[in-house]
Amino acid sequence: MARKRRENLESIALRSRWWIRHDLNFAHLHGFLLWAGLIGFGGALVTVGFREAMVWVAFMLTGKTGRFSEISASLEPWRRVLIPTVGGLLAGLILQYGMNLARGRRTTDYMEAVTLGDGFISVRASLVKSASSLATIGSGGSIGREGAMVQLAGMLGSTLGRLLKFPAPTRRQLVACGAAAGIASAYNAPLAAAVFVAEIVLDSFQLESIAPIIVSSVIANATVHGLLGYEPVYSIPQLHVGDSWELIFFLLLGLLAGHLAPTFLWLLDKSQDLYQRLAMPVFLRLGLGGLLVGLISVHCPQVWGNGYSVVNSILHHPWTTLALLDVLIFKILATVAMVGSGAVGGVFTPTLFCGAALGALLGTCVQQMFPWMVDSTTAFAVVGMGAFLAGATHAPLTSILMVFEMTRQYEVVLPLMLACVASHYAAKMYRHGKSLYAESIGKKRIGREQAMLLPWQELAQPVDSAVAPEADLETIRQRLSEVSFNNLQVVDAEGIWHGVVGRKSAVTAPPESTAATLMEAFSRCLRSNMTLEEALQLASEIPSENLPLVNHQDQKLVGMISKSDLLRALQNRLQALARGL
Repeated sequence: MARKRRENLESIALRSRWWIRHDLNFAHLHGFLLWAGLIGFGGALVTVGFREAMVWVAFMLTGKTGRFSEISASLEPWRRVLIPTVGGLLAGLILQYGMNLARGRRTTDYMEAVTLGDGFISVRASLVKSASSLATIGSGGSIGREGAMVQLAGMLGSTLGRLLKFPAPTRRQLVACGAAAGIASAYNAPLAAAVFVAEIVLDSFQLESIAPIIVSSVIANATVHGLLGYEPVYSIPQLHVGDSWELIFFLLLGLLAGHLAPTFLWLLDKSQDLYQRLAMPVFLRLGLGGLLVGLISVHCPQVWGNGYSVVNSILHHPWTTLALLDVLIFKILATVAMVGSGAVGGVFTPTLFCGAALGALLGTCVQQMFPWMVDSTTAFAVVGMGAFLAGATHAPLTSILMVFEMTRQYEVVLPLMLACVASHYAAKMYRHGKSLYAESIGKKRIGREQAMLLPWQELAQPVDSAVAPEADLETIRQRLSEVSFNNLQVVDAEGIWHGVVGRKSAVTAPPESTAATLMEAFSRCLRSNMTLEEALQLASEIPSENLPLVNHQDQKLVGMISKSDLLRALQNRLQALARGL
């Protein structure tokens, strides 16, 4: 009886595993959406948990609760310097010694896991980096909290995929769902989160890719609403934009942001290079970054934290021109000092801060020059957030949706669209068109494309079926009788490939014919810079089993490649990419 019961339980367990892995797999729509929704729910929970932990860490270090700018302003100058320094040292110690404990694969970049890797994100390394981020942010470091939130949510997707033993493409999709859940939870912007992952990370808007991401974003956002309540990130009174001709000023704002955003990114790059040249351990670098933030905060306490409360103040209260210029300059310097040190966090929110200050600054100047205009300083600040974000990320659609969802202000959509597109195209002129995520996405995507290049060094075989262009008909027929191929490659004395002579052409050719006159009019060949996809496409159009390979630079014949070898190479490369190699 006991044996039969055990066999029944084993049978149920076996059927359950089959149901989970096959019936609820991503190959079926219901499974597709179920796992996406589950990741969205889990991503929201870890995001809320990180927020609460951040408040607790800030209280432990400062003895106060509330907005970071207010906490900083209430402290004595020496404490403004000490607390970020201690927080930076603590964050560096966690990062330096914690990563040594995270043995094995320590991948934590969710963008890499989606674009090039196999969907693997290390749990230990992610927790270590999140703890380091908590110490930096809780001590007033000028860096965004969204980085760790998205990292943790992406880690959940990766872990679920590994536990259920899903294939690599499915795990990558799960990580993308987690990233969208983290962004939606952090900014209360589910649509912008889905578009961000599709536009920047996946570089694809195909329904099969974006549908589960939307579900994950919606579930995450709904979960956060249930736990924390429902309201826009920046709740402001209804805005009114003036006459249509005033759009010229928003266009000017977009162009201005498009020129300044690349400068901000350039400063981040230079700061990272400078810190790397300093021969000091990680914890001292992060401590130095915290010290610099603390020194800046003695003059400008608003640089503490990611800047949410300061942006809220700019949107609700009038600031003087000098005050806006002051906070913009010193916030950029504080962020550059913190990010360059290697602190774990995001720069998404500080970018919004810079845009809000820049927009309000221009709006104040416009109001002073044209006092009869409707006071729209807040509208300029809102549009400035989107314009600066578009210039930094080169993702205008994400920027438009993000700012709209964070403010729920439809009146500014028209100038927002104009400014974001203008900023995007202006910013493309700088830094060779590289965006904020160029390092995270560009190299990975290029690496994936390079991995799919035609591996001609491995496949090319020596050529034993070639004739010179001046070869007569008798020589051609003699060579055809010696080989099993139906074609001869026409190659001159310098090794340059000219074309192909077919067996059928040689049979019916007049006696005075040469290889040059018998060559097929539209001879085609593989080239050394082709991708496997391009090579297979060409192979499907050419009846011959063996194809000539020509060096794309000097046009010399390299060798011959068979169609079967091409198929095997494609299979091997796809398997390697699926393993993240």
